[in-house]
Order: sequence, then structure tokens, then C-alpha cells
Amino acid sequence: MAARPQTRKRSRLTLCVGLAVGLALFFYLMSGSPTDIVDERTPDYGKAGWRYLTIVDAGSSGCRAHVFRWRPAPHGVDVDPRHPNLKVKPGLSTFESHPSDAGASLKPMLDFVLNEIPEDQWSSSPILLKATAGLRMVAEGPREQILESVRDALAASPLKFDDRKKGARVIAGTDEGGYGWMSVNYLLGNLHGDAEPSDFVGVVEMGGASAQVTQIASKQVPEGYGFSFVMGTKTYKLYTHSYLGYGLEQAREKLSAELASNRKSVEDPCLNDGFKRPEPRNDVYDGHASLPVTGKGDAASCRKVIESALFSLRGSCAYQSCSFDPNVYQPSDLASGRLLAFENFYYTGQMLGVPRPDASPRDFGTAATEACSMSWSALQSSDIPRDGSGKEETNKLCFSATYLDLFLEKGVGVAPASTVKVMQQVGEHGIDWSLGAAISEASSLRAKEA
Repeated sequence: MAARPQTRKRSRLTLCVGLAVGLALFFYLMSGSPTDIVDERTPDYGKAGWRYLTIVDAGSSGCRAHVFRWRPAPHGVDVDPRHPNLKVKPGLSTFESHPSDAGASLKPMLDFVLNEIPEDQWSSSPILLKATAGLRMVAEGPREQILESVRDALAASPLKFDDRKKGARVIAGTDEGGYGWMSVNYLLGNLHGDAEPSDFVGVVEMGGASAQVTQIASKQVPEGYGFSFVMGTKTYKLYTHSYLGYGLEQAREKLSAELASNRKSVEDPCLNDGFKRPEPRNDVYDGHASLPVTGKGDAASCRKVIESALFSLRGSCAYQSCSFDPNVYQPSDLASGRLLAFENFYYTGQMLGVPRPDASPRDFGTAATEACSMSWSALQSSDIPRDGSGKEETNKLCFSATYLDLFLEKGVGVAPASTVKVMQQVGEHGIDWSLGAAISEASSLRAKEA
């Protein structure tokens, strides 16, 4: 009986030693390098398995870096729509006469990207530059020289840049349209593999140099009008077309050229009465670049000259159904589905107080009538722009509202009183084709790892 207390003491001592050894081993393992406790075949990408991927949108006015986080998911991939981004100016197309300087212009942007990604993930985080219509319109020789300068800058960074040609390139208009559609429908929750055809939303994007029209394909489309991608186990097939030269800025330039044909001066019905073009002009919305321009401010005449210059192409339709351009295929059911218009539709509508999110071509036409009918001085003293933008935006409003009305009606086929969604964000997340590009690239990365 006398031995029992000693046995209890030994048991307690053994227990304490065991706990101490166990705790020591635990803290030793926890203090070791990640490769000590993580399967080396699976990289340690930090909390919740997030990885990093940067998409650079090289547009006509500048390059914007979007630093996305992504991770594998049962339906394919998850890409976090919330992401830091930074734009540097000018656009790459401005380097046409001195292309070797293009790469150096990206340094502030690259510094920003490196600051947003943990240093131990730089070498595993891809960066891809995708140039759109601005660079698409530059001649092939200087365009390739600009891209080579950009590729040199990206290759010199510590980020993952494995393929020079694919890593920095001018994307097709169909890609831009497809990515925009992916962005909208991803934010709406339509890319988890269980959406019905009626759930998908067609997208109309109005940029500066081009406009994109995209919807889910209800049947096979002609070559050059398709975009497809895989998300998880599901393949999505789209109709898409990019109207190069029909972005808001380029459309204004086309109209200015038409009004100046065989003239020494221009009376512009899409500029307000009393307007006189400054020298030099502030932007394309001031009218023709070299001839004297005075505003006429006539909504009906503005509509007539825009329709004549941009939407009156002649010829027989080359397909079963066409857009306003007889050489461009457009599904006959395009306007009958759910449509969302963004970018310059939203910004112009916001400045003029067009109803949102549901707006019709007629709503833009009504706003155009109001904007065009004011004298230049009255416009300057009015409450327009109604979104708090500066008065320097007022030179574009008569033209922009009229053109957007016509693009929906004549370009897309939306009836004057029918509505589309005019939005720049879904929930709290902004709409941008870069999100679609990130989804596409992340899906490709996951497929390579499978």
C-alpha cells in the first residue's frame, strides 16, 4: 500500500514529460519553413489557397494593371472581383513614333503590382498585357516594336512572364467582347454550371475606340463571330462582334470628318449653339481637329448626320441576318434577350440623368434633346453634368446621348421604348472585361495543373 503514492508521482512525471515533448515538437514544426509542413507538390499560396494573377488592360488612353486573386473551385475557379488596380498614362498607341520608350512608361505600374503581391509569390504570379482597339489601330510595324519594348519591361520584372508573344499582345475584338460577357455573367452567378439559357445576359460595351456586342449563342455562328471558354466541366459558346471605329471617341472623329468634307469651316449640329472650337482643341469632342468649328445645337440635325455618317451602310446582307452593316453577322434574336449596356452608356447616362438601371433608346434620345437644345452658355450655367463631373465634359453630351440612342436602336436593334440594363457594377463590384480575362487565364492555369 505504501508504494501507491510513489507510482502516482511517476505517472504524473511521465505525463508532464510527454506533454512537454509533444509541445516542443509542435512548436518546432510550426516554426520551421513552409516546406517542412506542406506537401512540396502543392505550393503554399497563403491563406485560403489564393494565388495572384495580373491583367494589364492596355487601352487607348492608358494601361491599367488589375491584380487579381484566384483559387481552384468545384465549378472551375474563383476569382475575387475585389482587387487593387492602377492606371498609368499615356496609352501605348502614343508611342508610335518612338516605340522603344513604351516599356519604360510601365515602371510605376510594375512597382504598384509588386507592392500588391507578396514577394515570395512574385515568380509564380503571371502578368499578362492585353492591348485593345487603341493599339489595334496602329500600323503593324510600329505596333510590334511597341509590344517588343513592353515585353522587355515585363520580362525584366520578377513576375512570371514565360511566353513573350502570348504574354503581351493585341487581343481580338471577339476576345474583348467575350471577356466582358464573362465578367457580367460571373458577377451575376451564372458561371457555376447550373444556369439556364434564359439566365444569361447579353452585353453591349461602348468603349472609346470600339464597341462590343456579345450574347450566349443559341445556334452555330459564322467563323469569326464566336468565342468559347471552359469553366470547370462546362463549355460556353458565345456570339460576339467588335465594331472597330464605333467606340464613342472614334465615332465622334468619323462624324467630324464627314461634316468637314469639302468645307473650309464646320457648323456642327452636335455642338451647342455659341460653341467655338478652341485652338488647339481639348479633345475629339470639340469637333474637327484643324478647321474652324462653331456649334449649331440642333438635336434633330445631330441625329440625322450621325445616322448618315455611321449607320447608313448599303449593300445586301451577306448572312442570314445582319447588323446595320450588311457585311456583319448579327443574330436576329439579339435584341429580344436580356441586355446590359455599360462603360460609356453608363457614364453618359449618369451625366445627363438618364433613368437607371432600366433605360431605353428613347431615354437617351430625350436626354440628347435637352442637352442639344441649350446654348453653350446656358449649358455651362446649368446643373449638367448631373453626376458631379467637371464642365469640361459638356462638349461631348449632345453627340454622346444621340449616338448611344442610335447605337442601341440601329446597331443592336432595340426598339425605341424597350429597356436595357444600364449599369457599371453588379452589386458592389465594378464591371470590367479584365475580370473575364482573369477568369479565362486562371481556368487555363488550373487545367494545366490537372
